[in-house]
Amino acid sequence: MRLFKKIFLIWLAVVVGGSLLVVFLPHTTAISTMGLVLDALLFLIGLVSFYVFLKEPNPKNKPIFLNFSILFLVSLVLFLDNFTGKAFWTGDRFARFYTYQYVSSGLFVFLLAFAIVYVVFDCLFNDFKTYRKYVLTLLVVGGTFAFYYHPVFENPRYLYSTEDIVDLKAVSTAVDQLQESGNKQPTVQQIAALSELCASKHGVRVGTLFEDQKVQRVAEILPYTEGLNFIALLYRPLYFNIIYMNVLSIVFIFLFFGYQYKHDPPQGAYIEKILFLFLPYCSLEILHHYGYIKSVEYSGLVDIQYVGQYLTLLNLVILLMFFSLRLRFITTVKGEFYEQELVSDSQHISRWRDALDNLIVRHFLNPQALHGRLLAPRTAGTEANIAAKDHS
Repeated sequence: MRLFKKIFLIWLAVVVGGSLLVVFLPHTTAISTMGLVLDALLFLIGLVSFYVFLKEPNPKNKPIFLNFSILFLVSLVLFLDNFTGKAFWTGDRFARFYTYQYVSSGLFVFLLAFAIVYVVFDCLFNDFKTYRKYVLTLLVVGGTFAFYYHPVFENPRYLYSTEDIVDLKAVSTAVDQLQESGNKQPTVQQIAALSELCASKHGVRVGTLFEDQKVQRVAEILPYTEGLNFIALLYRPLYFNIIYMNVLSIVFIFLFFGYQYKHDPPQGAYIEKILFLFLPYCSLEILHHYGYIKSVEYSGLVDIQYVGQYLTLLNLVILLMFFSLRLRFITTVKGEFYEQELVSDSQHISRWRDALDNLIVRHFLNPQALHGRLLAPRTAGTEANIAAKDHS
């Protein structure tokens, strides 16, 4: 309890400090209470994960929680993004664009996939040295990340040179010219006739469009010229990249549980539950960003984001609970003994079962049809010694 009190006090001090920054420093008008709550919750999970890393009795599990702590502690940078261009880095009007592009949509997504894939490789190649697991993880996650994100690193304003934005600028220019000439409500055909639309790639013209193609293209682009609707079009490539990286994470999560089902290797308490909870988290990220891609009006994008934040909040609260359970378990005598037994005699130890495991085994699984560490009978001796031998 003393450890959790310490974590809470550190978290509370940081939250109070952040609240004072919001009160006294200029910040973006897009800041929201729910966004601040999510950042605070991410930071709390990061703190708990960091203390799991510090207290972890199994050296092979330390990198797992170090990765997760780095992932969630990046929330501090996400919070400071609210002040970019307002309180600091005010000399560049693209400042907040860069932080969103490279931190919120880049670094956080990379670290999320990295933390998940490392857990899977740790399970698949348990006998590998830690640095080899890191190399494998970096090759898979880093390679995928570089493939999708290399345009924004080669050109920081790449998003402004995509075909969609080039066409958006041409249509907006044509609309302005027609309205200045007295045509307040120009038709799609009139806009198409005046627009210089071409087939382009990365802002470079590679061909021409026929008249009917120009009309169709103007009809697609025209709704994005109103108000802030262009934001959904501008960030569309990033939304796709985020979806691809979360799909990678989901594939590896399924690989993890497929391997768990087939081989049932020894695993630290609560680790598989923590990884399982990233399945709905990544799925929600895919769903949210797919909704952003399909949004034509900026208000619709904001509505999707608003609803999605509540679902993500619920997911993060459950994640916090299981990270906390892991920390509480490894700081007890029986938990420390169990984790050490996993290192010294992992092949002859039955899996630790918590109340949720017992509920699932009792009501949803048939020990006679399925075999594995999770289904090993819990005798009185097992409960007393934690590391009872598996008689199955």
